[in-house]
Amino acid sequence: MRLNVKTWGGFGAVALLGIVDRALKMLVEQPRFDNSPIGWRYFGFEQFHNPGIAFGLPIPLWIVLPATAVLLCGLFVWIRHSSSSHRTTHLIAGAAILVGALSNALDRLTYGYTIDYIRLINGIINIADILVIAGLATFIFSKKHHS
Repeated sequence: MRLNVKTWGGFGAVALLGIVDRALKMLVEQPRFDNSPIGWRYFGFEQFHNPGIAFGLPIPLWIVLPATAVLLCGLFVWIRHSSSSHRTTHLIAGAAILVGALSNALDRLTYGYTIDYIRLINGIINIADILVIAGLATFIFSKKHHS
């Protein structure tokens, strides 16, 4: 099976965003990062250790990590089957979900929490969260559009 240039470009963009996410997480975890918020009232850069999952829901790691592993395995199977249909949009959306979920899972395994750093209005998120949300939204809306 051959993937087209558009698909490889999408994979490259997702990979780059995953690398930027990891780099920013490493930056805010440095001792010299003083955690002073940078930016404006509703948008900025600020370190936050999120012990929960989406929206800070307090679910224990012994539930989150196995559930994440099962979901990632399911996503891998889904991506594998989608690739045979040459659906570029679904492949890139799946890659975004996978990269974002893996980055946050790595945080949970390493630190016991997810490192968030982008302040949006009254919440703090990271690029991995954005990748997961964008991937899910793309998949849902493209499925709806093609139905």
